[in-house]
This record gives sequence, structure tokens and C-alpha cells, in this order.
Amino acid sequence: MTLVRYESAGRVATITMDRSSKHNALNNALCDELRQAWLRFRDSEDRVAVLAAAEEAYFSVGADVGDLPVNMWHAVPGLGVELDKPVIAATSGWVVGGAFVLVQMADMCVASETTRFIYPEGKIGTTAGGVSSVVARMPHKVAMEFLLVGEEMSAERAYQIGFVNKVAPKGQHVVLAQQMAAKIAGNAPLVVQALKKLARDAMPKGQLETVAEVRRMLDAIKDSEDLKEGVQAFREKRKPEFRGK
Repeated sequence: MTLVRYESAGRVATITMDRSSKHNALNNALCDELRQAWLRFRDSEDRVAVLAAAEEAYFSVGADVGDLPVNMWHAVPGLGVELDKPVIAATSGWVVGGAFVLVQMADMCVASETTRFIYPEGKIGTTAGGVSSVVARMPHKVAMEFLLVGEEMSAERAYQIGFVNKVAPKGQHVVLAQQMAAKIAGNAPLVVQALKKLARDAMPKGQLETVAEVRRMLDAIKDSEDLKEGVQAFREKRKPEFRGK
């Protein structure tokens, strides 16, 4: 079953979560498919991505408590896959817990007027820590209220504090996000990528972002052909032929 759709038009990728039977609860399969979508976007000719959901009432209810993802950070744009190309989140309905982190790590957000952000981990008794980066993306005291009190935040309130770029009429959020993406895609891609990188490097990083940078580097080594060659050469008592892959 395909849980994530990838559609490309005009150098804009629209990446749509479609596990509607579970309101896009983030399980291992959905997170794996999201990571593959980010890898495809990174390596494609597409210049901007829009992250959306197939269901109007739920962008995502967050982590699937019945199938907790082992590496949910792999699904997060810029964490699981380093991206120099911009990502726009297009949200509607409930954006809960880990799904909020997906939006938090996007570069921009177009929210339907139906959007409700909530981070209830304090009420549940667990946290993966990725949300810590929110203090670099909304005013500190507002962020702390959002995290510690755990009450919902409306699209309008998120717009007022600068977390959301545009509030769209119901059902229009994806179209408006795609229109914004098309404008960016028409700009000089090297400049767009450079500006994103410069802005990203200037922004304070949460702890998980720092850990993710190290993990991406070490995971590449762990999954490399060179590691397999090194182990095989050791077993065969010969000099390894490393290829840097």
C-alpha cells in the first residue's frame, strides 16, 4: 500500500500523506515512505516541495501509539534527509505531536482556517525531543505555553505569531501553497538554495538537529559499500578496495 504520493508539476513536488484510515498516524511504514519521498525530492529536478495530507480533517494525529516509529526523525524534512531546497507545509484540521514537528521543520506554512496545532506530549508522558527547535521558530514564551500547557493553537493565532505564512479558506490551502511554491520555483535555484542554507545556518539549532547531523554522517558509513568491502576483505585476508561509496 502506498501511504505517500509524490506528484511533480512545474518543478514543484507535492508530497501527500495518505493513511486516511488512521488519520495519517505516523507509523514505521508512513515514516519510511516520507523519508523516501524526501530523498526523491533531494535528487530530483523539482525545486520546491509542498507537504500535504489527503484528509481535510486531519493533517496527522502524530505518532501511532500502536506502531511507534523507530526513527520518526527520518521522516522530518531537513532532519532525516538534509535539504537545500525549500519545503512548504500545507495544513488542515488537526496537526498533532510529531506531525507538528514536520511543519515546524518546513520553511513555510500555508494553513487552512480549519488547522489546529497541538503538542500534547506533556499530557501523555513522553517526548522524542524534536519539538525543542520550536523556540527558534516562534516567540519563546508563546512556544513554552504551547509545549507546557498543551492546549490547541488555531491557524489564526499561529499566523499572528509568525509561525504560519498564510491562512487559507477551507479546502484552498494546498492550491495556495502550490502557487507560492511555483513563484519560488521560478527564481534562480542556486540563489534560493544558498539563501535557505545561509538562513538555516544562522538559526539556532535544537539538540535533535545536532544529533541528526551526526546520525546522517554515521548512517551513511554504516550503510556503505565500503563497510561491506572492508568486512569481506578482512574475512578473506586481503587488502580492501575502497570506492568511497
